[in-house]
Amino acid sequence: MATGFYTNTIYLEHDTGNHPENADRLRAIDQHLRYSGLLNELEVRPGRTAELKEIEMLHSKRHIDSVQEAVELGRGTLGTPDCVISPGTFGAALHAVGTVLDSVCQVANGKLDNAFCAVRPPGHHAEHDSAMGFCFFNNVAIAAEFLRTHFGYQRILIFDFDVHHGNGTQHLFEENAQVLYASTHQDPRTCYPGTGYANETGFGLGKGFTLNFPMPPSTSDEKYLEFFHNRIIPQFEEYKPDFILLSAGFDGHIRDPLAMLNLTENCYREITKTMRTIAEKFAGGRMVSLLEGGYDLEALALSVEAHIQELIN
Repeated sequence: MATGFYTNTIYLEHDTGNHPENADRLRAIDQHLRYSGLLNELEVRPGRTAELKEIEMLHSKRHIDSVQEAVELGRGTLGTPDCVISPGTFGAALHAVGTVLDSVCQVANGKLDNAFCAVRPPGHHAEHDSAMGFCFFNNVAIAAEFLRTHFGYQRILIFDFDVHHGNGTQHLFEENAQVLYASTHQDPRTCYPGTGYANETGFGLGKGFTLNFPMPPSTSDEKYLEFFHNRIIPQFEEYKPDFILLSAGFDGHIRDPLAMLNLTENCYREITKTMRTIAEKFAGGRMVSLLEGGYDLEALALSVEAHIQELIN
């Protein structure tokens, strides 16, 4: 078996101009993986387009229709200036979801060891009924729901290490005991979207299955990894996940223009190595990672390279 690498030129058709979340992000990743030779070690897959009923597992029909309608009417944004749209946005967003679903199916069925999905638009800010923070449909959340309802997994771990809190993912599962959502992110008092405080731990049956770990600005690799290994990993080991999903945002990098953490690609390498160990110990190695943030092109490319190297290893 091998590590899957999912990407498709359809994501370049989500044209956001000079917006921070733009098509050059995927071009930079592709160019760097080709230059390094790492792409040759991966099982490259094109993914697929999601069916609307798959999106409707977690998003309202009204929201889906609003994205499609805005695109068809030629609008420039949806709901917020953060969510730039173009004629190719709806198709790219549907394909991003379908690609992640294809990847989890391949891993769940033992056809791939693990996978990285270089998709856009990203997803972890998307709520049940609204787009926000560059996100239209919540790729990782829909994948978790698909694994839960179609494959019967009951201890799914979503670990979100994007510098911004994944408010959408948290809200979609905060009453669910079959999905553990854990997030490290910059202190919400200093960073978008202003959610993800440590006391946000879920509700009802889902109480205790939301874990938030805010990090102060200027957190270094050393400080992050010390906390990660000593405080976070023991909780993952106690949970014993049967499938792991990574919301892989690389915007905590010291070079990233949208936040203030001081991480490097070496930190992302160690995160990935450790999470793969957890996957092998409890989940038969089953782990799928999907791209969220990361807006300095060189830092993004180097971080994705380090991340994928550890998936292969």
